[in-house]
Amino acid sequence: QSSSKQWYQRRVAITAGDAKALAEDRRRQKIEDEKARKAVLDKIKQDRMNKMKAKETANKEEVAPQPAPQAAAPQPAKEYDECRLQLRLPTGQALVNSFKAEDTLGDVVAFVRDTAKLDTFGLMTSFPRKQFQPSDYGFSLKSLGLCPSSVVIVSKQ
Repeated sequence: QSSSKQWYQRRVAITAGDAKALAEDRRRQKIEDEKARKAVLDKIKQDRMNKMKAKETANKEEVAPQPAPQAAAPQPAKEYDECRLQLRLPTGQALVNSFKAEDTLGDVVAFVRDTAKLDTFGLMTSFPRKQFQPSDYGFSLKSLGLCPSSVVIVSKQ
């Protein structure tokens, strides 16, 4: 055989051996990675179980001293005797004033006329969206749902 042919055969044998070694290294690495992944998943599962046990223990400790009827009692509705309104003028300026909860919307209209020097304007709230009519001017701020505080938009008409 010629020397080039022998050289080629040796080269193929070396390459084949390297390929086998590479494949074996890949298999070994894959097995190690799978073992590491399984160990991490087992650790996560164990941590979850420990947290659940700790939570159950904490719940048992908390439930015993607290009487159940106290937690179920509804809070009584709070009564407000003052209403704080922020009035947003058409110019962008904000007027903030406190009114009594029993004051009427007509009192707010008078305040805006005196303070902002506006003759014709409308009042509305943005949320919940409501446009107040002159017929609403006799109702109290409390009955209109503006207590304890609200933003009222003053619009040009």
